[in-house]
Amino acid sequence: MNKVVYSQWSKPAKDEFVGFNSKEAFANCAELSILNSKKWFDKVELVTDEKGYKFLIDDLKLPFTDVKVELDRLNHIPKKNWSIGKIYACKIQDEPFMHQDFDVIWFKKPPSRILKAQAAFQNPEKSEGIHGFYEAIMQDAKGKEFELNKYCNLDLLRAYNCGIICFNDLSIINKWYDLAIDYINKNKNNLPLVPIFFEQFLIYNLLDYYDFKVETLGEDWVDEKTAVKYGYTHLISESKRKKDIEEKVAIKLAKTKSLLGI
Repeated sequence: MNKVVYSQWSKPAKDEFVGFNSKEAFANCAELSILNSKKWFDKVELVTDEKGYKFLIDDLKLPFTDVKVELDRLNHIPKKNWSIGKIYACKIQDEPFMHQDFDVIWFKKPPSRILKAQAAFQNPEKSEGIHGFYEAIMQDAKGKEFELNKYCNLDLLRAYNCGIICFNDLSIINKWYDLAIDYINKNKNNLPLVPIFFEQFLIYNLLDYYDFKVETLGEDWVDEKTAVKYGYTHLISESKRKKDIEEKVAIKLAKTKSLLGI
């Protein structure tokens, strides 16, 4: 595996900062993520739309090795389905890859068991603490004519956190996308967090159905000990908005650029 992919579908974003406090904070984290990825992968690709290109490339000048402007073709899809852009970015790949979010940083080379896996993710999601995010959506799907119902156990919560998505075997990615699109087209409910269902829940069940051998970085979550061991950071939710985290990211970016002579 010698390729990492980032994606940004602009339509669902409330602002360009995608969860960060400011443009500067987002840019710092994104650049730090990309520069570290370039240490471990020769190909560092962005899949985005025209608006994303103008922001990420023309404005921020983020140092990708390749850019594909593909995601405007999704603009007919309601913006609440925000994760379909990520799945589409995976769908168009023709070689082994890791997709990672802009708030994911590998300070060390990803472990070989992740890079060589048939498929790999950050961690499984199965604890009672996150059950509430999925339960209503799982119950809603029962008895409805979604194609994904044929592949999913709607009585058991199993999902993968998709902070990273790795595939050496690309054989089921088109199926993942097609099932997600079928669900989106048929689902008219306004349930919260629907994208985690056709992204994280569906991919777990689909890989289980096809008997993939899947590796994860953490067993239930990437705790601090595991994060330090693998040099892995994922600034999820509120963490990316903490001022002390912003400052640490800015300092690490400055040090990284100094070492690289940028």
